[in-house]
Parts: sequence; C-alpha cells; structure tokens
Amino acid sequence: MFSAKTNSLHLTKVTGPGDRLEGPVDLAAWSRLAAAMAEVKSVQADLDLQRNGSVVLADGFIEVSGQIRCERCLGNMPLSLKVPVHSGLAETEEMVSTLDPDLDIVLADRGVVALQVWLEDEVLLALPMIPRCAEWQSGTCPVSGLEAFIIVD
Repeated sequence: MFSAKTNSLHLTKVTGPGDRLEGPVDLAAWSRLAAAMAEVKSVQADLDLQRNGSVVLADGFIEVSGQIRCERCLGNMPLSLKVPVHSGLAETEEMVSTLDPDLDIVLADRGVVALQVWLEDEVLLALPMIPRCAEWQSGTCPVSGLEAFIIVD
C-alpha cells in the first residue's frame, strides 16, 4: 500500500496486482484547491495500482468534501465530489497511448510522479466551472440563506 500523503510515487516500486494508493492526501500541498474552494474539509484517494510493462495503471476515485462559493448568490454551498481516475503513469506519452488510448496520461519524470500535483490536478479538473446551489429567481437562497436577486434584461 502507498500512502496518498507522500510527495512522490516511484513507478518502479509498483510491483503488481494488489498495490493501492489510499488515504487522505497532504492538504498543505494543495494550495490551488484551497484557493478554488471556500473550505476543504477532506480529500481521500482510493486507487488500485497495477503495472503493465513500463506503465502503471491507476484506477479508482478521489473523494472531496468541503464548501465552494455559489456564483449565483455568492454564499458558500456544500460540495461533495467523487472524482473517477483512469490514468496511465509513464515516462512518455507514447508508452501510455500505445497501451490504451483512453487512459489519461500522467508523465513521470525519471520514473517519479509528483503525487500531490497529479491528484490535485484531477480534482481541479472535476470542479464545476460555474457552481450554483439552487435554481430560483429571487429571494432567500435555500442553501446559503443569503438574499439574492436576479436582474433580467
């Protein structure tokens, strides 16, 4: 088992079936997610790792909970995500795309993946582009309790 709190993942240490990357991540290293969300409560990784030649396959989920700012009422709303991960980790893009063109490619510089950067990238890409807590025209937001008015031209 590999801890999701480590800074790097050495591909040579992934030996075969049964290897896992799991547990809470190192949130202190996730400054981009902290800036994108109002509050990050927890981030947990649960990934199966399997070697296929020089490529490490990573399949599973990253679960995120916290609060994000609603772009409609500007209040904070709860956010719970289960981000699917289906990636190939290797030193070159060709190694991964030759194996399976549907895999997300994660490059490993000299066989090492910057683990916190990769996992944070996966979560950032899954965040809603324009978060909205509810569909309503005006009045009190049922989630944040803030008064909101939508101006229609």
